[in-house]
Amino acid sequence: MDKIVVQAPSGSYNIHFGPGIWAEVEQFARGYDQALVVSDGNVAPLYGHRLPFPKCVLEPGEETKSFRTIEVLVDDWAERGLNRYSLVIALGGGVIGDLVGLAASVFRRGIAYVQIPTTLLAQVDSGVGGKTGINTAHGKNLVGTFYQPWGVFIDPVVLRTLPEREITNGLGEVLKYGIIKDRALFEALGRHIDAFYDVDLEFVGPAVRRCVEIKGEIVAADETDWGPRHILNHGHTFGHAIEWATGYNKYNHGEAVLMGMVLEARLAHRLGMLLAEELMRIEEVLRRVRLEYSFAHLDRDGVIEGMLQDKKNRQGCIAFMLPREIGSVEEVLLGVEEVEKYWEEVTAQ
Repeated sequence: MDKIVVQAPSGSYNIHFGPGIWAEVEQFARGYDQALVVSDGNVAPLYGHRLPFPKCVLEPGEETKSFRTIEVLVDDWAERGLNRYSLVIALGGGVIGDLVGLAASVFRRGIAYVQIPTTLLAQVDSGVGGKTGINTAHGKNLVGTFYQPWGVFIDPVVLRTLPEREITNGLGEVLKYGIIKDRALFEALGRHIDAFYDVDLEFVGPAVRRCVEIKGEIVAADETDWGPRHILNHGHTFGHAIEWATGYNKYNHGEAVLMGMVLEARLAHRLGMLLAEELMRIEEVLRRVRLEYSFAHLDRDGVIEGMLQDKKNRQGCIAFMLPREIGSVEEVLLGVEEVEKYWEEVTAQ
């Protein structure tokens, strides 16, 4: 079984890859007093039978990431008699992973959990790194913890059950890794973007593994997001703000990040950081993803209001991770007036 070791300061754990992960999870779980699978109504019917353990099935969707669901989970776990020697298995996409991670971090002051991410976005991003969270009326992931899983188990074969839009959603994060850290990966993605829509595992498998490898290295260097881990936020300053301004119901997260990466590359060029040919190459590759990039409808004041909610902001400025070239980004702090100044230029079609 292929694996990557994440050497996080709070403890190391393995990320396993391949179609054999189901047997690996079962074997791993046998070392605990009891195991419970938490999934949702979309994923459990597809893959729940692969794990011979009791199931707790939640409603699918972002609305489930709430204080109420955390209460439901911890009550359910208490009624089942889970203790500090139990294991919870998060089987699903980012919503399930975030919920289970947060509940596991607080239930009996912390119990073991593992992730089996079943979406492309979760496999390359949210399933690795230990960020947990729920949403409130004031924003997404406003309440959360850093709580690393005891292991992550990734089977790229499950991507074959995803609709096209979910592949696009994940590609936002996949392409981000190329821009922030690996030009060769970015160029390979530019040549083979359709392999993700075809779920050609000869290309997709190694690409997912490389993304996870990059994420693991960054997490090991900055587990709690105070410095080096900020590079993972490329595309997210605009991306999160676009989600905010459109009410979280027009774009998936990865779609908003794709749009954000275009806008942040343009902003970097306007600031004199990014050469014109690099900007052209970034846009050329990003536009091969099956997404209609449209910025004219965005409300400037609404997007900037969303930016002002960003957790990375400091010194009264909005924080951006802008590319200097493909494979390298740098943090830039801009005042609201500067963002307003460049708005028309960067959002021009």
